[in-house]
Amino acid sequence: MKKSAPPLWLAVKQSKYLLLFILSVHVLTLPSIVFLTIALPFKLGLLLLVASSLYFHLQRYRLGYYEFTLKYTTEFAWQLCAEEITSIQILNSTVLTRFVIVLHLQIENKKRYLLVCCDAVSAEEYRQLIVALKIST
Repeated sequence: MKKSAPPLWLAVKQSKYLLLFILSVHVLTLPSIVFLTIALPFKLGLLLLVASSLYFHLQRYRLGYYEFTLKYTTEFAWQLCAEEITSIQILNSTVLTRFVIVLHLQIENKKRYLLVCCDAVSAEEYRQLIVALKIST
């Protein structure tokens, strides 16, 4: 009789690393815009665009957009739990690193990316996720 692997159930929480990344990317663009040799109205427009992008991403972070639950069982494969439980397919283009996992997945006919930073789950859960992804993809 074949023994099935225990189910993996990960509740991905807010990540401080992700927040730091969002802030750094937006702040690092500011000197580039300031030193551009273009007319002042265009510079102000670009600065406004960066500020609105920062506001948008901070609101998404604050509202928990980057939180989700990921489930894996050998019987049901991968499932994403946000508002509802959805079956997903993890694609081979998923990136696994020590600090961040970029999940490239397909939901129905749409492709989507999800980030799992190493501080969004416990160290043991992060390790289990990497192992499960290596085995299943």
